[in-house]
Formats: sequence, structure tokens, C-alpha cells
Amino acid sequence: MERRGRIPVAKFRTQEAKTRSRSRVREPDYNEQDPEHDMFTLLEDNIALKEENKALKLEIETHKTTQEEQQSQHEKHCIQLEALQQQQANFETQIKELGGKFSKALNERNALDKLHKMKVDQIQNLTSELEHMREKQQEQEPSQGPQFVLGSAELKRKLFKILQQGSTDSGDSIGHHDFDSLVDVNADGVPITSGLVERLANEFLSLKNATNAVELQLYEANEKMAELLEHQHSLEEENETLRSENTNLTKVAKLLTENMKESVETSQKMESALIKLKQRNDELTAKTRDLTDGQPGARASLKEEQAEFEQIQDQVQQQAREHNERIVEMQSLVDAAIAKTTNDELKKLQLKLEILEEQLREALTRADLAEEQLANYHKSEAKTAAVAPAPPPPPPPIPPPLPGKLLFAAPTKVGLGLGGDAGGGDAGSFSDHILGHNLRRGSDKIIDNVKHQVQAEAATGLDALVREFKSGGVTLRRRNRRRTGTSEALKEMFQVLEISQKQNRNSKICVDLNLNI
Repeated sequence: MERRGRIPVAKFRTQEAKTRSRSRVREPDYNEQDPEHDMFTLLEDNIALKEENKALKLEIETHKTTQEEQQSQHEKHCIQLEALQQQQANFETQIKELGGKFSKALNERNALDKLHKMKVDQIQNLTSELEHMREKQQEQEPSQGPQFVLGSAELKRKLFKILQQGSTDSGDSIGHHDFDSLVDVNADGVPITSGLVERLANEFLSLKNATNAVELQLYEANEKMAELLEHQHSLEEENETLRSENTNLTKVAKLLTENMKESVETSQKMESALIKLKQRNDELTAKTRDLTDGQPGARASLKEEQAEFEQIQDQVQQQAREHNERIVEMQSLVDAAIAKTTNDELKKLQLKLEILEEQLREALTRADLAEEQLANYHKSEAKTAAVAPAPPPPPPPIPPPLPGKLLFAAPTKVGLGLGGDAGGGDAGSFSDHILGHNLRRGSDKIIDNVKHQVQAEAATGLDALVREFKSGGVTLRRRNRRRTGTSEALKEMFQVLEISQKQNRNSKICVDLNLNI
């Protein structure tokens, strides 16, 4: 079909068109139109596409908001990483400075040790010279006679100090002869004067003061070394913690960047899908406008378009599902980290479960034993009843008693009849047998009911439970529990069963959590 002034004109001429007017305009027959290419169907498709377009826009907005949140988190983590890196760099510089100080302190300590050794050697040399001089003086005293050294009060005070300190420092000296003596020991006839002794005493005191100062410096250096070592250990521990935090933050940053990239890719794909949908919508609107005046021409079917749209929609849904699955995985990891802290509680619950299961097993074994004992008891009763001899014939019957005594008189009559039958069928007629049988059945029912009530009231624990299970009036289904009797043993059993079921459910949930972790 061609359009000339918004009038549909056929490209070809038919027999009908030849007989028509010169306008050669064919009237459109709307009954022959394909329902797939109808204007109303196209309008409905257009409306549906608009709604889907709105839904996709909403999804894109949600993805954008999540993307912005992830970007803000990523920026925060980056800032934290930078701060931690700066702290780490500062700590490394501090460690380097402390290492330099430590090396300097070591060098100073070594130098002080050397000085201390030198001073000790000097003191030892002086003491040895003094001893040699004393020995020579003692040797020369008998030959030369007494020589008195006159000294002042200061000389006496210095010598007294030296004598007091010489005893304490004699053991600390080390033998290295590096000091040139002021007095030649080997020289003969050296006069010992008070000036010489004063000089020796002054040198000795100065050396002693120097050694004391060196020892003080060594003590201070050792204290500084200990403080520096403690500070170094603390800084190393802080550095290790910061490194672990840095690794954790880098992992989190990597995960966030991956999620950001995936969200950006999904948003781009969603935008491209939106653009395609808009283009398709525009094409459909243009086609609907063209269909207002005449029959539509040959074009692609809407099925292919719907298939393409469904493919795009499936891709978008798959991407959203993958994104949600990853979010669920992250949440499961966080839950697993939280669940690790509650392992102690789970262990306690498991221990309680094991204890209750053991108690239930013991109760079941006791119930089985009780059932076996009951079965053996019934068998023994049956055997004794079969083996027991027939009772002796009772006395003649009593006249008919009151209605209350009929119940107790019926067994005697029946016993008469039965005994007579067992003995040879001599006593009683057929009507007497029927009457005795009916009376015995009624009395047995009444006696069994009374016995059951008395035993249910008296017996407790597993015996009562076994008796009620044997009677068939107790069921473990929740629907039929209301119909059963409400004895204390049954109540206790149902409570234990409910508690064990709840704990089994909790244990299954805990085991599933541990398996997922």
C-alpha cells in the first residue's frame, strides 16, 4: 500500500479496480485484517510495553540507589585505607628512628664500657705501684733506719678515703698494664715524699670519681635501652594489628569494587534494554498511527518482537537474581561469622539433646521389658488355667436371691453348668447354660471395668503407660490426643515427646547452619 495525501492506494490494479472510478481507490475491508496486526492489539501491546518500561525504570532507579550506596561505602573504605597506610608509614618511621637511637645507645654503651675498663686498669696499676713501694719501704727500713713522711691533714683524709675504698674495688680490677707510672718501681733509692703521696692520692680519687660517673652513665643507658625495647615491641604489635586490618580492608574494598563493577554493568545493560524498548515503542506507535486510515502493509509479526522482549526481560531478571544471590552470600558469610561466636551455646544444646535422647532410650527399653513381662505373665496365667483341675461340685443351689446378689451368684451357676459339662454333661439344661453365660459376661465386664479403674488410679509410670497402650485407647497423633484419657503418666509422656521434638528441630537447624558454614 502507498499513501498519497493520507489515502491508501493499491500498487496493483485488479479487475474490480478497472471497473471503478478514476481515483482507483480501494475501500478497506476491515473484516479481512489479520488479528495480530489489528490496531487494538497493537495499542494493548503498546500499553503493556509502557508498563514494563515503567517497571524497568523503577528497577534502574533502585539499582542506581544501591550503586550510590556502594560508592559511598567504597569511598569510606578508601579513606580508612589511606588513614591506615599513613599510620603504618608513621609507625615505620618511628621504628626506624628508634632503631637509630638504639644503635647510638649501643655505641655509647660500648664506649663507656671501654672507658670503664681503662679506668679500672689504671686503678689496678696504681694499687700495684703502691704495694711495690710499701714493700721496698719495708725492705729499706732496717738498713736505712726510720724515715718519717710528714703530711698535712688533707693528705691523711685522702689516704683514709683510699684505704676505705680500696677494699671494695680490689675485686673489680682487670689486668691490662697501659698506664705509665709516675714512680719507677724498679729504681733503687727513690725517696718517698709527702708530695708524691699526695699526687698519687689525687690521681686515685680522680680515677675513682670518673669510674663512678661512668657506672652511672651505664646504668642510665641500660634503662633507656630497656624502655626503647619495650616501645619497639609495642610498636611491632601495633604494626601487626594494622597490617591485619589493612588486609581485611583491602579484601572488603576488592569485594565492593567487584560489586560496583557488576552493578554498573547491570545498569548499563538495563539502560540499553530500555533504549531498545523505547525504540520499539516508538515503532509501534508509528505503526498504530499509520493503521488509523487503512489496512496495514506487510511487516514483521508481533510474535518475534514479543520473543525479543521476553529475552531481554529474562536477561534483566537473571542479572537481578545473580545480584540478589551475591547479596545473600555476603549475608550468609556475615551470619556464619556471627554463628562462630555461638558455637558454645550450640554445644550445650547438643549435650542436652544427647542426654534427653539417652533418657528416652532408657524409657523405651523399660517399656519393652514391661511388655515382655506382661506377655510372659499372660502366657503363665493361660497355662495355669489350662493345667488347673476342675473344681469340686458345689452345694445345691440357693433360692433366687435379690437383684444385687445375682452378679455374684451367676458364676456359681455357670460353674455348675461348666463343671457338669466337663465332668460328663450330667447337670443343667440348655436354657440354664444360656442364662449362666449371659450373667457371667455381664459380671466379667463390670469386674474388668472396676479393675481397670483401680489399676489406673493405683499404678503409675511405665506400667500405667503400657496398660493404656495395650487397651488401644491411646494414640500418638495430635488429632486424636483429645479423645484419649488425661492421666498423669500420659501427660508426662506427651510433654517429654513435645520437648524432644522441639529440640530435634533446633538441632537440625543448628546442624544445617554448621553445614552451610
